[in-house]
Amino acid sequence: MLGAPACFIFLLCQLTGPAASGIPKKLVGAIGGSVIFPLNLSVNLVDSIIWVFNSTTLVTIQPKTAGKKALVIVTQKRNMERVNFPHEGYSLKLSRLKKNDSGIYRVEIHSSTLQDPLTQEYELHVYEYLSKPKVVIGLQENKNGTCVTNLTCSMEHGEEDVTYSWKSLDQTTNESHRGSILPISWRWEKSDMTFICMASNPISSNSSNPIFAQNLCEEIIEEKKELDTHQKTLPFPPIPEEMPEYDTISTFNGTIPEENPANTIYSTVHIAPKVTEPHSLPMLSDTPTASIYNNVM
Repeated sequence: MLGAPACFIFLLCQLTGPAASGIPKKLVGAIGGSVIFPLNLSVNLVDSIIWVFNSTTLVTIQPKTAGKKALVIVTQKRNMERVNFPHEGYSLKLSRLKKNDSGIYRVEIHSSTLQDPLTQEYELHVYEYLSKPKVVIGLQENKNGTCVTNLTCSMEHGEEDVTYSWKSLDQTTNESHRGSILPISWRWEKSDMTFICMASNPISSNSSNPIFAQNLCEEIIEEKKELDTHQKTLPFPPIPEEMPEYDTISTFNGTIPEENPANTIYSTVHIAPKVTEPHSLPMLSDTPTASIYNNVM
């Protein structure tokens, strides 16, 4: 609704006056929200005020005079409920913003006391509220126990004028990094680190789900765990039980040669009994437990 008393006339027209001048004032708005184009008049006698969006007249105002109400002309009926002038002034408030409302707005102030109209331009950007950004994990490499990879943050839609930053958190540090790509390199000692991407545009911000370092290059942590477990549980090598060994001497003709005392060497091998308890070792017997006879021909 319009703030000042007015008579509404619906028409569509194009502005053909002189080009606007000056540096545009930058304004931002959110889809579904509203924005105010501020206008401070410095002219006492105003004949008309014209608001223009791109090249199309949006609203024409004929200010009120003595005994005459202000006349507001809205060029398109669909803008009737969207256009308002707060506090009965001439600053334009545009509501129910849409993405295609972004563009250049211009106001022209016409007065019989001025040779040329006063103009002011505005540049409006309408943004979406950001959803949660997504993170893509790049190629993971294990270089001598160090995990090397990249994390890339992005938006599925609404990436206009979005800036990205990262936070790297652990129990002792809190580091920041600017940009959508975070190069990381960490050893297993830093497996408690957490990485979070934050996306921002001029009207909103949002952060990603946390990425835990322990889920990156998982083989590094698994190798470390296996090494630690192996070092803690490494057993002493078992003491093998000695078994008597017998050498078999084969003969070419299958007969056992007769024993010749002059050509026979006798060796005695003592086989230690199995150790049962360290504190009660048995005494060795003088009786040989096994004999091996080697005939030297």
